[in-house]
Amino acid sequence: MRLPFKNTCFACICYRLLIFALFFSFCVTSTAKSVSKDGSRDRRSKYRSDDEGVGVTAMQKFAGHIPWIEWRQLIRIVTAARCTLLSSLAAPSASGATDLPGGGGEKKMHSLAAAQSESLNEICHRPIMLLFHQHECPACHALLKNLGISAEFELLSEYMTMVVAESLEEMTEKYPYPLPYFQNDSLFLNKSRRKGKLRKEEAEALREAFAGQGEYFPRVFFVFPQNGSAMPIFNEEGDSDPAHPHFYHEASSLVRSMMVALWTMNKAVSFSEL
Repeated sequence: MRLPFKNTCFACICYRLLIFALFFSFCVTSTAKSVSKDGSRDRRSKYRSDDEGVGVTAMQKFAGHIPWIEWRQLIRIVTAARCTLLSSLAAPSASGATDLPGGGGEKKMHSLAAAQSESLNEICHRPIMLLFHQHECPACHALLKNLGISAEFELLSEYMTMVVAESLEEMTEKYPYPLPYFQNDSLFLNKSRRKGKLRKEEAEALREAFAGQGEYFPRVFFVFPQNGSAMPIFNEEGDSDPAHPHFYHEASSLVRSMMVALWTMNKAVSFSEL
């Protein structure tokens, strides 16, 4: 009478094993289809945004070895690093007031221009190279191709923050640069102001600084990390165009401007040591 019982138990075990095998096979098949459709989930694999499609952009093809970041990423980084928290370089007078020409707002603006970042984060003391480009721009492709084979450009890029943007709208509407401020400023007012949109006059001043001659491509600016203002650096080499002072075609011209930007941030820099 025990034999049928044993046969029944054996049949139950076999049935359960069959169910488990079918379930495991289904899971493996589903995972394989998911990977085939979406690509590998290996965290070491390079991220590709949805708008890049299956093609390779000129930026990836010619200058993919340079650590570019987007403007929105820059804003998050400098905000977290508190790059715009400034310490005034101007010495106080005997009365305790800052000894600067003018008064009121003029004195404050002079202090902002002369101040350095209090942050110890290295990115707050590196010039920002801002490249405006578009994917379907032949002149942009030509510049990126020249930069991609320039050893000097690759070397100097290690001492700068390399940023790309496609339009001025990113700077004026979507991701404005955080407002510079001093330690003794009202933190409440400053915090709310820095997160708000630019005022009309601020947006107009920004457009004049970064697109005074229109939004031509490519154009390159060098930016102070402590306040987001453009350095007075232009292309003055043989490929320069007076109507488009921030346009570059040759890598050698841009390399020279990069050297000027590094020297502007730190007068003690020695290019013989690079």
